[in-house]
Amino acid sequence: MAIYFLSDTHLNAENPAVYDKFITYLNSIRKDADEIYILGDLFDYWIGDDGIDVLGHRRTVDALCELSEAGTHVSIMHGNRDFLIGQKFVDLCNATLIAEPAVINIGQEQILLMHGDSLCTDDVDHQRHRQIVLTPDWQQSILKLSVEDRMQMALDMRSQSEKGKSAKTPELMDVNQQAVEAVMKQYRVLKLIHGHTHRPAVHRFRLSADEAIRYVLGDWGSGFDAVIRIDSKNGAIVLHEATP
Repeated sequence: MAIYFLSDTHLNAENPAVYDKFITYLNSIRKDADEIYILGDLFDYWIGDDGIDVLGHRRTVDALCELSEAGTHVSIMHGNRDFLIGQKFVDLCNATLIAEPAVINIGQEQILLMHGDSLCTDDVDHQRHRQIVLTPDWQQSILKLSVEDRMQMALDMRSQSEKGKSAKTPELMDVNQQAVEAVMKQYRVLKLIHGHTHRPAVHRFRLSADEAIRYVLGDWGSGFDAVIRIDSKNGAIVLHEATP
């Protein structure tokens, strides 16, 4: 049995290939997964829990429910694209909404879980945007709008985000190493798992006198859709591709 970690599936009804891959993957781990942690950007965008059917995401609810009913504990973290996911959605999925950052215990070891965009401190524009959209007052004002208005706003924000990324270097949008080290020291951990950057890898570095490891999950829309499997018995951590 094992614990699984994934992020950045960016599910969108307009991209059925990724949707099918996600459903297939959940089915493939059903008999093996004690737990699964989805570390943000499960969806390409989210307009509120009352928009599940409008966005065509009933398949996600059904798939996560089936996984939960099979005995897997499902935990979901907000990402920078789906920060409006609320309790109604996670209840429908029989899942748990976890805060960012979160520290979990596996055996004798603590592991820090994050979506990861808060670590990209060199991207000043993104950090300013993040400070606005994560405020409760801003979110409540958005959720008071009609579903149609929220849909248009989400599409506009996605378009602006893609245009903004085209003008930035990959290095600018990656995590800042000092930010990584600061948060790991704050939570007193030597292992960090996150997504967001779409640059899957295993990074080893010194943290004070100890070796620390940062695991980066992959983007399911393109490239290496990396996920992590941790063996529940021996704690072995493997970064591998979700696609068979």
